[in-house]
Amino acid sequence: MNSAPNIAPTLPTIPLSVESIEPIDRPFNGFRIAATEKAALVVSEAAHLLLSYEDYCVPRKRKRKPHDSQTFNNQVQALICDLIHRELTCPGGWLAISLANTALGSHDRYKSKAISKTIKNVLDYMTAPEMGYVERCKGLWVPSHRSHCMLSTIRAGERLRDRINEHRLTCDDFTLDKIQETIVLKGGKEDHNNSGAWLQYTDTDQTNTYRADMDFINESIAAADIDYLPCAKDGKMVDAADRRLRRYFNNGSFEQGGRLFGGFWQSMSKRERQGIVIQGKSTVTLDFGQMNPRILYGLAGKGYNGDDAYTIPRLEEYRDGVKVVFNAMLHRTRPMKKKPRGTAELFPMHLSIGEITSSIIIRHTPIADLFYQGVGMRLLFDESQILVEVLTRLLKQGIIALPIHDAVIVARHHQEPATAVMLEVFKDRTGIDGVVKLEEVSS
Repeated sequence: MNSAPNIAPTLPTIPLSVESIEPIDRPFNGFRIAATEKAALVVSEAAHLLLSYEDYCVPRKRKRKPHDSQTFNNQVQALICDLIHRELTCPGGWLAISLANTALGSHDRYKSKAISKTIKNVLDYMTAPEMGYVERCKGLWVPSHRSHCMLSTIRAGERLRDRINEHRLTCDDFTLDKIQETIVLKGGKEDHNNSGAWLQYTDTDQTNTYRADMDFINESIAAADIDYLPCAKDGKMVDAADRRLRRYFNNGSFEQGGRLFGGFWQSMSKRERQGIVIQGKSTVTLDFGQMNPRILYGLAGKGYNGDDAYTIPRLEEYRDGVKVVFNAMLHRTRPMKKKPRGTAELFPMHLSIGEITSSIIIRHTPIADLFYQGVGMRLLFDESQILVEVLTRLLKQGIIALPIHDAVIVARHHQEPATAVMLEVFKDRTGIDGVVKLEEVSS
Protein backbone atom coordinates (compact mmCIF):
# COMPACT_ATOMS: atom_id res chain seq x y z
CA MET A 1 0.00 0.00 0.00
CA ASN A 2 1.26 3.49 -0.86
CA SER A 3 1.11 5.68 2.24
CA ALA A 4 -0.16 9.19 1.68
CA PRO A 5 2.46 11.90 2.29
CA ASN A 6 2.50 13.37 5.76
CA ILE A 7 0.67 16.71 5.61
CA ALA A 8 1.01 17.44 9.31
CA PRO A 9 3.09 20.66 8.85
CA THR A 10 0.02 22.39 7.37
CA LEU A 11 -2.23 21.40 10.26
CA PRO A 12 -3.12 23.65 13.19
CA THR A 13 -2.03 22.48 16.61
CA ILE A 14 -3.41 23.46 19.96
CA PRO A 15 -0.77 24.47 22.53
CA LEU A 16 -0.29 22.16 25.47
CA SER A 17 -1.45 23.98 28.56
CA VAL A 18 -3.14 23.31 31.86
CA GLU A 19 -6.23 25.13 30.62
CA SER A 20 -6.61 23.18 27.38
CA ILE A 21 -6.23 19.64 28.69
CA GLU A 22 -8.26 17.83 31.33
CA PRO A 23 -6.35 16.39 34.29
CA ILE A 24 -7.20 12.88 33.04
CA ASP A 25 -7.66 12.21 29.32
CA ARG A 26 -9.52 9.02 28.52
CA PRO A 27 -7.50 6.57 26.38
CA PHE A 28 -8.71 6.23 22.80
CA ASN A 29 -10.84 3.10 22.39
CA GLY A 30 -10.28 1.65 18.93
CA PHE A 31 -13.12 -0.85 19.40
CA ARG A 32 -15.93 1.75 19.37
CA ILE A 33 -18.29 1.20 16.42
CA ALA A 34 -21.65 2.46 15.16
CA ALA A 35 -24.71 0.69 16.55
CA THR A 36 -27.45 2.46 14.56
CA GLU A 37 -28.12 3.58 11.01
CA LYS A 38 -27.78 7.27 11.81
CA ALA A 39 -24.37 6.72 13.44
CA ALA A 40 -23.29 4.60 10.47
CA LEU A 41 -24.43 7.42 8.17
CA VAL A 42 -22.15 9.91 9.95
CA VAL A 43 -19.24 7.48 9.62
CA SER A 44 -19.97 6.84 5.93
CA GLU A 45 -20.16 10.56 5.19
CA ALA A 46 -16.84 11.15 6.95
CA ALA A 47 -15.12 8.37 5.01
CA HIS A 48 -16.40 9.78 1.71
CA LEU A 49 -15.28 13.34 2.51
CA LEU A 50 -11.87 12.19 3.72
CA LEU A 51 -11.28 10.19 0.55
CA SER A 52 -12.27 13.21 -1.55
CA TYR A 53 -9.90 15.39 0.47
CA GLU A 54 -7.10 12.87 -0.03
CA ASP A 55 -7.71 12.83 -3.81
CA TYR A 56 -7.53 16.61 -3.85
CA CYS A 57 -4.39 17.01 -1.71
CA VAL A 58 -2.33 13.93 -2.46
CA PRO A 59 -3.82 11.90 -5.35
CA ARG A 60 -2.97 8.22 -5.10
CA LYS A 61 -1.12 6.52 -7.95
CA ARG A 62 -3.26 3.42 -7.58
CA LYS A 63 -6.35 2.39 -5.72
CA ARG A 64 -6.15 0.87 -2.27
CA LYS A 65 -6.25 -2.88 -2.09
CA PRO A 66 -9.47 -4.32 -0.56
CA HIS A 67 -7.70 -5.07 2.74
CA ASP A 68 -6.27 -1.55 2.92
CA SER A 69 -9.66 -0.02 2.13
CA GLN A 70 -11.19 -2.02 4.96
CA THR A 71 -8.46 -0.83 7.31
CA PHE A 72 -9.17 2.77 6.28
CA ASN A 73 -12.89 2.34 6.95
CA ASN A 74 -12.15 0.71 10.32
CA GLN A 75 -9.93 3.64 11.27
CA VAL A 76 -12.50 6.25 10.30
CA GLN A 77 -15.25 4.42 12.16
CA ALA A 78 -13.21 3.98 15.34
CA LEU A 79 -12.06 7.62 15.40
CA ILE A 80 -15.46 9.12 14.58
CA CYS A 81 -17.36 6.91 17.02
CA ASP A 82 -15.02 7.30 19.96
CA LEU A 83 -14.66 11.06 19.45
CA ILE A 84 -18.44 11.44 19.45
CA HIS A 85 -18.80 9.18 22.49
CA ARG A 86 -16.23 11.26 24.37
CA GLU A 87 -18.02 14.48 23.43
CA LEU A 88 -21.36 13.08 24.58
CA THR A 89 -20.09 11.81 27.93
CA CYS A 90 -17.68 14.69 28.59
CA PRO A 91 -18.27 17.74 26.38
CA GLY A 92 -14.93 19.17 25.28
CA GLY A 93 -13.11 16.15 26.70
CA TRP A 94 -9.94 14.78 25.14
CA LEU A 95 -8.83 11.31 24.09
CA ALA A 96 -5.20 10.24 24.59
CA ILE A 97 -3.75 8.27 21.68
CA SER A 98 -0.26 6.90 21.10
CA LEU A 99 1.00 7.73 17.61
CA ALA A 100 4.49 6.28 18.06
CA ASN A 101 5.47 3.90 15.29
CA THR A 102 6.44 1.26 17.85
CA ALA A 103 2.88 1.28 19.22
CA LEU A 104 1.10 1.49 15.87
CA GLY A 105 3.28 -1.02 14.05
CA SER A 106 3.31 -3.80 16.61
CA HIS A 107 1.06 -6.82 16.29
CA ASP A 108 -0.64 -8.07 19.41
CA ARG A 109 -3.90 -9.62 20.61
CA TYR A 110 -5.09 -6.47 22.39
CA LYS A 111 -5.10 -4.03 19.46
CA SER A 112 -8.15 -3.18 17.40
CA LYS A 113 -8.12 -3.50 13.60
CA ALA A 114 -8.03 0.29 13.44
CA ILE A 115 -4.61 0.62 15.04
CA SER A 116 -1.83 0.75 12.45
CA LYS A 117 0.67 3.30 11.16
CA THR A 118 -1.77 4.59 8.52
CA ILE A 119 -4.10 5.94 11.22
CA LYS A 120 -1.76 8.92 11.44
CA ASN A 121 -2.63 9.83 7.84
CA VAL A 122 -6.34 9.58 8.59
CA LEU A 123 -5.93 11.82 11.62
CA ASP A 124 -3.99 14.34 9.55
CA TYR A 125 -6.89 14.57 7.09
CA MET A 126 -9.50 14.78 9.85
CA THR A 127 -7.57 17.59 11.57
CA ALA A 128 -7.21 19.69 8.41
CA PRO A 129 -9.12 23.03 8.54
CA GLU A 130 -11.14 22.01 5.48
CA MET A 131 -12.38 18.89 7.30
CA GLY A 132 -12.77 20.13 10.87
CA TYR A 133 -13.49 16.70 12.31
CA VAL A 134 -10.76 16.74 14.95
CA GLU A 135 -8.82 19.10 17.19
CA ARG A 136 -5.42 17.80 18.19
CA CYS A 137 -2.64 18.48 20.68
CA LYS A 138 0.63 16.94 19.61
CA GLY A 139 2.38 14.68 22.09
CA LEU A 140 5.78 15.18 23.66
CA TRP A 141 8.59 12.63 23.43
CA VAL A 142 11.55 12.98 25.79
CA PRO A 143 13.75 9.86 25.46
CA SER A 144 15.98 10.85 28.38
CA HIS A 145 13.03 11.44 30.71
CA ARG A 146 10.25 8.97 29.94
CA SER A 147 8.13 10.32 32.81
CA HIS A 148 7.97 13.69 31.01
CA CYS A 149 6.51 12.20 27.83
CA MET A 150 2.93 13.04 26.88
CA LEU A 151 0.63 11.22 24.45
CA SER A 152 -1.09 13.09 21.66
CA THR A 153 -4.65 14.07 22.50
CA ILE A 154 -7.66 14.55 20.22
CA ARG A 155 -11.24 15.74 20.60
CA ALA A 156 -14.29 16.33 18.43
CA GLY A 157 -13.97 19.26 16.04
CA GLU A 158 -16.70 21.67 14.89
CA ARG A 159 -17.92 19.50 12.01
CA LEU A 160 -18.30 16.50 14.31
CA ARG A 161 -20.12 18.52 16.96
CA ASP A 162 -22.49 19.74 14.24
CA ARG A 163 -23.20 16.14 13.22
CA ILE A 164 -24.02 15.23 16.84
CA ASN A 165 -26.67 17.94 16.96
CA GLU A 166 -27.93 17.41 13.41
CA HIS A 167 -28.53 13.67 13.90
CA ARG A 168 -29.38 13.94 17.63
CA LEU A 169 -26.81 11.30 18.44
CA THR A 170 -26.70 9.70 21.90
CA CYS A 171 -24.55 7.04 23.56
CA ASP A 172 -27.11 4.46 22.46
CA ASP A 173 -25.96 4.99 18.86
CA PHE A 174 -22.58 3.41 19.62
CA THR A 175 -21.29 0.14 20.99
CA LEU A 176 -18.04 -1.80 21.43
CA ASP A 177 -16.87 -4.47 19.00
CA LYS A 178 -17.18 -7.89 20.62
CA ILE A 179 -13.91 -9.10 19.11
CA GLN A 180 -11.76 -7.28 21.67
CA GLU A 181 -9.70 -9.42 24.03
CA THR A 182 -11.21 -9.86 27.49
CA ILE A 183 -8.32 -11.73 29.13
CA VAL A 184 -5.38 -9.41 29.77
CA LEU A 185 -2.00 -10.58 31.10
CA LYS A 186 0.14 -7.84 32.63
CA GLY A 187 3.79 -7.91 33.60
CA GLY A 188 5.19 -6.80 36.93
CA LYS A 189 5.16 -3.15 37.95
CA GLU A 190 8.40 -1.36 37.21
CA ASP A 191 7.58 1.43 39.67
CA HIS A 192 4.64 3.29 41.20
CA ASN A 193 4.00 5.11 37.90
CA ASN A 194 4.00 1.93 35.78
CA SER A 195 1.16 -0.55 36.17
CA GLY A 196 2.86 -3.24 34.06
CA ALA A 197 3.03 -3.87 30.31
CA TRP A 198 0.40 -6.00 28.59
CA LEU A 199 2.04 -9.30 27.69
CA GLN A 200 1.44 -11.61 24.74
CA TYR A 201 0.55 -15.20 25.55
CA THR A 202 -0.42 -18.49 23.95
CA ASP A 203 -3.92 -19.69 24.69
CA THR A 204 -4.39 -22.80 26.82
CA ASP A 205 -7.41 -24.65 28.18
CA GLN A 206 -7.15 -22.35 31.20
CA THR A 207 -7.26 -19.07 29.25
CA ASN A 208 -9.99 -20.40 26.98
CA THR A 209 -12.07 -21.21 30.06
CA TYR A 210 -11.49 -17.75 31.48
CA ARG A 211 -12.53 -16.19 28.16
CA ALA A 212 -15.65 -18.35 27.89
CA ASP A 213 -16.66 -17.21 31.38
CA MET A 214 -16.15 -13.57 30.40
CA ASP A 215 -18.12 -14.03 27.17
CA PHE A 216 -21.07 -15.42 29.12
CA ILE A 217 -20.91 -12.64 31.72
CA ASN A 218 -20.54 -9.87 29.13
CA GLU A 219 -23.31 -11.18 26.90
CA SER A 220 -25.68 -11.58 29.85
CA ILE A 221 -25.01 -8.09 31.20
CA ALA A 222 -25.18 -6.53 27.71
CA ALA A 223 -28.67 -8.00 27.16
CA ALA A 224 -29.95 -7.04 30.62
CA ASP A 225 -32.43 -4.27 31.42
CA ILE A 226 -30.08 -1.81 33.13
CA ASP A 227 -30.44 1.96 33.34
CA TYR A 228 -29.01 4.87 35.26
CA LEU A 229 -31.25 7.52 36.82
CA PRO A 230 -30.52 10.33 36.83
CA CYS A 231 -28.41 10.07 33.69
CA ALA A 232 -25.80 12.54 34.89
CA LYS A 233 -22.70 12.45 37.03
CA ASP A 234 -21.11 15.78 37.92
CA GLY A 235 -22.81 17.29 34.90
CA LYS A 236 -21.55 14.54 32.55
CA MET A 237 -23.63 11.96 30.75
CA VAL A 238 -23.36 8.35 31.87
CA ASP A 239 -23.37 5.70 29.15
CA ALA A 240 -25.43 2.92 30.70
CA ALA A 241 -24.58 0.74 27.69
CA ASP A 242 -20.90 0.79 28.65
CA ARG A 243 -20.88 -2.64 30.28
CA ARG A 244 -18.06 -4.64 28.74
CA LEU A 245 -15.72 -6.21 31.29
CA ARG A 246 -12.13 -7.41 31.01
CA ARG A 247 -10.24 -9.62 33.40
CA TYR A 248 -6.70 -8.49 34.28
CA PHE A 249 -4.05 -10.91 35.53
CA ASN A 250 -0.77 -9.70 37.03
CA ASN A 251 2.96 -10.39 37.19
CA GLY A 252 2.89 -12.55 34.06
CA SER A 253 0.81 -15.24 35.78
CA PHE A 254 -2.72 -16.44 35.23
CA GLU A 255 -2.87 -17.30 38.93
CA GLN A 256 -2.23 -13.81 40.23
CA GLY A 257 -4.77 -11.01 40.19
CA GLY A 258 -7.63 -11.64 37.82
CA ARG A 259 -9.97 -8.85 38.89
CA LEU A 260 -12.68 -7.62 36.53
CA PHE A 261 -12.53 -4.03 35.26
CA GLY A 262 -14.82 -2.02 33.01
CA GLY A 263 -18.47 -1.04 33.03
CA PHE A 264 -19.91 2.40 33.74
CA TRP A 265 -20.64 1.55 37.40
CA GLN A 266 -17.08 0.75 38.51
CA SER A 267 -15.85 4.34 38.51
CA MET A 268 -18.87 5.62 40.43
CA SER A 269 -18.97 6.58 44.08
CA LYS A 270 -21.29 4.75 46.49
CA ARG A 271 -23.79 7.59 46.28
CA GLU A 272 -23.73 7.70 42.48
CA ARG A 273 -24.36 3.95 42.29
CA GLN A 274 -27.72 4.52 43.96
CA GLY A 275 -28.94 5.71 40.57
CA ILE A 276 -28.42 2.28 38.96
CA VAL A 277 -31.69 0.58 38.07
CA ILE A 278 -31.96 -3.12 37.16
CA GLN A 279 -35.17 -4.39 35.57
CA GLY A 280 -36.86 -1.18 36.65
CA LYS A 281 -35.97 -1.73 40.31
CA SER A 282 -33.61 0.10 42.66
CA THR A 283 -30.38 -1.67 43.55
CA VAL A 284 -28.14 -2.54 46.48
CA THR A 285 -24.44 -3.37 46.70
CA LEU A 286 -23.51 -6.58 48.53
CA ASP A 287 -19.93 -6.66 49.76
CA PHE A 288 -17.80 -9.59 50.92
CA GLY A 289 -16.30 -8.69 54.29
CA GLN A 290 -12.81 -9.64 55.55
CA MET A 291 -12.18 -11.54 52.34
CA ASN A 292 -8.37 -11.76 52.45
CA PRO A 293 -8.01 -13.03 56.03
CA ARG A 294 -10.78 -15.57 55.60
CA ILE A 295 -9.28 -16.86 52.33
CA LEU A 296 -5.91 -17.08 54.13
CA TYR A 297 -7.37 -19.29 56.82
CA GLY A 298 -8.86 -21.47 54.11
CA LEU A 299 -5.49 -21.76 52.30
CA ALA A 300 -3.80 -22.69 55.57
CA GLY A 301 -6.45 -25.30 56.30
CA LYS A 302 -7.18 -23.65 59.63
CA GLY A 303 -10.54 -23.17 61.28
CA TYR A 304 -11.78 -19.63 61.80
CA ASN A 305 -13.72 -18.46 64.84
CA GLY A 306 -15.80 -15.96 62.87
CA ASP A 307 -14.71 -12.85 64.75
CA ASP A 308 -13.85 -9.64 62.89
CA ALA A 309 -10.35 -10.26 61.54
CA TYR A 310 -9.43 -6.57 61.67
CA THR A 311 -10.46 -6.01 65.28
CA ILE A 312 -7.19 -6.48 67.18
CA PRO A 313 -6.83 -6.37 70.98
CA ARG A 314 -5.68 -2.91 72.12
CA LEU A 315 -6.17 -1.62 68.54
CA GLU A 316 -9.96 -1.90 68.41
CA GLU A 317 -10.52 1.79 67.64
CA TYR A 318 -8.02 1.74 64.78
CA ARG A 319 -9.73 -0.93 62.66
CA ASP A 320 -9.45 1.01 59.36
CA GLY A 321 -5.69 1.36 59.81
CA VAL A 322 -5.29 -2.27 60.86
CA LYS A 323 -7.04 -3.40 57.67
CA VAL A 324 -4.57 -1.46 55.50
CA VAL A 325 -1.52 -2.72 57.40
CA PHE A 326 -2.84 -6.32 57.40
CA ASN A 327 -3.19 -6.33 53.63
CA ALA A 328 0.17 -4.60 53.14
CA MET A 329 1.77 -7.45 55.11
CA LEU A 330 0.36 -9.87 52.54
CA HIS A 331 1.90 -8.09 49.56
CA ARG A 332 5.33 -7.48 51.11
CA THR A 333 8.19 -9.97 51.26
CA ARG A 334 9.95 -8.40 54.24
CA PRO A 335 8.81 -6.61 57.42
CA MET A 336 7.88 -2.97 57.05
CA LYS A 337 10.05 -0.28 58.60
CA LYS A 338 7.35 2.37 58.54
CA LYS A 339 3.60 2.65 58.28
CA PRO A 340 2.16 2.22 54.77
CA ARG A 341 1.42 5.38 52.84
CA GLY A 342 -1.77 7.07 54.02
CA THR A 343 -2.06 5.23 57.33
CA ALA A 344 -0.11 7.54 59.64
CA GLU A 345 -3.24 9.53 60.43
CA LEU A 346 -5.16 6.33 61.21
CA PHE A 347 -3.01 5.55 64.25
CA PRO A 348 -1.72 7.60 67.18
CA MET A 349 1.78 8.95 66.60
CA HIS A 350 3.37 6.98 69.46
CA LEU A 351 2.25 3.64 67.99
CA SER A 352 5.05 2.15 65.87
CA ILE A 353 4.62 -0.07 62.83
CA GLY A 354 6.37 -2.87 64.75
CA GLU A 355 3.80 -2.74 67.53
CA ILE A 356 0.95 -2.81 65.02
CA THR A 357 2.29 -5.74 62.98
CA SER A 358 3.20 -7.71 66.10
CA SER A 359 -0.35 -7.33 67.43
CA ILE A 360 -1.75 -8.53 64.09
CA ILE A 361 0.54 -11.58 64.04
CA ILE A 362 -0.36 -12.51 67.63
CA ARG A 363 -4.07 -12.17 66.85
CA HIS A 364 -3.66 -14.39 63.75
CA THR A 365 -1.08 -16.91 64.93
CA PRO A 366 -2.59 -19.77 62.83
CA ILE A 367 -1.65 -17.95 59.62
CA ALA A 368 1.41 -16.04 60.89
CA ASP A 369 3.75 -17.85 58.48
CA LEU A 370 1.80 -16.45 55.48
CA PHE A 371 2.61 -12.83 56.27
CA TYR A 372 5.51 -11.28 54.33
CA GLN A 373 5.37 -14.06 51.76
CA GLY A 374 4.07 -11.93 48.87
CA VAL A 375 0.79 -13.85 48.66
CA GLY A 376 -1.33 -10.75 48.05
CA MET A 377 -1.77 -11.28 44.32
CA ARG A 378 -2.57 -14.97 44.89
CA LEU A 379 -5.34 -13.89 47.25
CA LEU A 380 -6.65 -11.47 44.62
CA PHE A 381 -6.77 -14.40 42.22
CA ASP A 382 -8.83 -16.45 44.69
CA GLU A 383 -11.08 -13.43 45.22
CA SER A 384 -11.58 -13.03 41.47
CA GLN A 385 -12.35 -16.73 41.03
CA ILE A 386 -15.03 -16.43 43.70
CA LEU A 387 -16.54 -13.34 42.06
CA VAL A 388 -16.59 -14.92 38.60
CA GLU A 389 -18.37 -17.99 39.96
CA VAL A 390 -20.82 -15.81 41.91
CA LEU A 391 -21.63 -13.83 38.76
CA THR A 392 -22.01 -16.98 36.67
CA ARG A 393 -24.38 -18.64 39.15
CA LEU A 394 -26.48 -15.52 39.64
CA LEU A 395 -26.78 -14.81 35.91
CA LYS A 396 -27.78 -18.40 35.20
CA GLN A 397 -30.52 -17.98 37.80
CA GLY A 398 -31.77 -14.85 36.04
CA ILE A 399 -30.37 -12.50 38.69
CA ILE A 400 -28.51 -9.63 37.01
CA ALA A 401 -25.35 -8.77 38.95
CA LEU A 402 -22.69 -6.13 38.28
CA PRO A 403 -19.23 -6.75 39.79
CA ILE A 404 -17.08 -4.32 41.77
CA HIS A 405 -13.98 -6.35 42.71
CA ASP A 406 -15.22 -8.05 45.91
CA ALA A 407 -18.84 -6.91 45.68
CA VAL A 408 -21.87 -7.16 43.40
CA ILE A 409 -24.74 -4.82 42.59
CA VAL A 410 -28.16 -6.48 42.32
CA ALA A 411 -31.79 -5.38 42.29
CA ARG A 412 -33.00 -4.77 45.85
CA HIS A 413 -35.56 -7.58 45.69
CA HIS A 414 -32.73 -10.01 44.82
CA GLN A 415 -30.70 -9.15 47.92
CA GLU A 416 -31.57 -12.32 49.84
CA PRO A 417 -31.00 -14.94 47.09
CA ALA A 418 -27.85 -13.13 45.92
CA THR A 419 -26.44 -13.14 49.45
CA ALA A 420 -27.15 -16.87 49.73
CA VAL A 421 -25.25 -17.57 46.49
CA MET A 422 -22.28 -15.43 47.60
CA LEU A 423 -21.99 -17.27 50.92
CA GLU A 424 -22.39 -20.65 49.23
CA VAL A 425 -19.65 -19.98 46.67
CA PHE A 426 -17.28 -18.63 49.32
CA LYS A 427 -17.72 -21.71 51.51
CA ASP A 428 -17.30 -24.03 48.51
CA ARG A 429 -14.08 -22.31 47.46
CA THR A 430 -12.41 -21.78 50.84
CA GLY A 431 -14.00 -24.14 53.35
CA ILE A 432 -14.53 -21.07 55.54
CA ASP A 433 -17.77 -19.24 56.26
CA GLY A 434 -17.89 -15.91 54.48
CA VAL A 435 -19.40 -12.59 55.47
CA VAL A 436 -21.63 -10.55 53.16
CA LYS A 437 -22.78 -7.12 54.21
CA LEU A 438 -25.01 -4.48 52.67
CA GLU A 439 -22.97 -1.48 51.59
CA GLU A 440 -23.97 1.58 53.58
CA VAL A 441 -24.23 4.99 51.98
CA SER A 442 -23.88 8.00 54.26
CA SER A 443 -26.68 10.55 54.04
